[in-house]
Amino acid sequence: MTRKSGVLLLALAVGCSSGGNDPSDGNPPQLAITSPQANANVSGQVPIEITAIDDFGVDEVRILVDGVLLTRIFTPPFRAVWNTTPLDNNSPHVIRVEALDLARNLSSRQISVTVVKGPS
Repeated sequence: MTRKSGVLLLALAVGCSSGGNDPSDGNPPQLAITSPQANANVSGQVPIEITAIDDFGVDEVRILVDGVLLTRIFTPPFRAVWNTTPLDNNSPHVIRVEALDLARNLSSRQISVTVVKGPS
C-alpha cells in the first residue's frame, strides 16, 4: 500500500464516523419530503419518502407524525410507511422530518395531510 492510499483510507474512515463535531461544517443538510405532497388526502399504508443530502454526510433522519416519533433512519433510502387505518376519517395530521449531519447541524421540514377514508 502506498502512503497516498493510506491517507485516502483514513479520510474515508473519518468521513463515515457517526456523531462527529466538525467545526468547518456550519451548514445543515438539505431536506425535502418527496411523498406525500403537502395538503394531500391520504389513507391506508402511506409511504413517506425523504431526500436528505449534506456535503459532509447525513447522520440521521427522524420522521414524526403529530409530534410522535415514527422512526429514525441512519442510512438511505430515507423512507417509512405510516399506517393511517386506526385514524379518524377527515382528520388532519402533521408529518415532520428532521435531518442531522455529522456535525449535528439540524434541518427540518413539515407538511400537513388529511386522512380520508372511502365509504365503509
